[in-house]
Amino acid sequence: MRTHPVRTVCLLLLSCLLCPWSARAAEAPWAIVLGQDAKRPAVTKLLAEQKKARAFAWVKPAKGFPKLVASKALPGLPEGQHVLLLGVCGTKEEAQAARALVRPMVPEASVQQLTGPTALACPAPNALKAELPADAKAQGSFAFPDAPGLELTVHRVAPIPALACPTTDLWLRVVQGNAVLARHVMKGQCAGACTPQEQEAAKARVASLQAKARQGDSTAELMLKNVSVDCQARQTHFKTVLTELGQPVAVVAQEPAMSSRMPDVGMLVGPGCGKLIVSPYLSGETGKEDLSKAQAKADAEGQEGWRAFSVFVPGPDPTAVAERRHLGHFVWIAPKCEWVTDDEEGQDM
Repeated sequence: MRTHPVRTVCLLLLSCLLCPWSARAAEAPWAIVLGQDAKRPAVTKLLAEQKKARAFAWVKPAKGFPKLVASKALPGLPEGQHVLLLGVCGTKEEAQAARALVRPMVPEASVQQLTGPTALACPAPNALKAELPADAKAQGSFAFPDAPGLELTVHRVAPIPALACPTTDLWLRVVQGNAVLARHVMKGQCAGACTPQEQEAAKARVASLQAKARQGDSTAELMLKNVSVDCQARQTHFKTVLTELGQPVAVVAQEPAMSSRMPDVGMLVGPGCGKLIVSPYLSGETGKEDLSKAQAKADAEGQEGWRAFSVFVPGPDPTAVAERRHLGHFVWIAPKCEWVTDDEEGQDM
């Protein structure tokens, strides 16, 4: 039976269209490897350590993962190894995106292409239900080195409900695309006389102090300098991001809650244990420093510089170590998921 010419052409076109998809389907999958060793107990210990460090807080593995497998169970893995596997993805891009979710806490994580088919079990982001308000104003977005798609973002957001003074909240988030992995909100607040009753009381107090001051009361004169009848906004300001530590760490300055005459206090906000952690205050009179110029120097080079580092503001000569204004030395305490300061050690930068 003779085939109709039009039908033949259609079949040829369909075959050409399907060829790329067939080739893609035949591509070997990619494994996300968290570690490997010739001895099984070493890998078992590694998994326990990673769980204790909350390394999987931002990732939602498939059921049964992460798991320890013999390398012979998956074609293409090094022979004679016990492998700690986070999952298996269909493409390199998917595997790299999954690896990025654990890379800040597991810098040795890698992706390896297999040489044959296997069941897919690709991890997904463990996203929070935390939508960014429509009126949020972006102040910056900073990529994680060696973790494609992972970013630290900073936004100013109007508080809900609105406050009596024109203040805003500072939102810091870790995101991968539309998935929010961690969030920390530094709320603005109002200080002073912010209600009609408080304003009346403040005016009466000022009048009383003024009367005493006119009579020569020196204490009243001093107290008048710190008394206000206004409702004053207090908020946290984003200054810069330290990029020398293997992951972005934000520098912020918080206005004091009690007095506008007090200097701002500096702090750091950075990832740790699957959250955004706020450091102790930066040392010294940080309110007199331009914290937007702050820099960091890790104790040891590498992707985990954030575990121990010094923060400083450079002097007129940026290369002169002696002119640096030391702001603190920070050490990560893993069991407590926090930074602590050690200024004596930090002086030796």
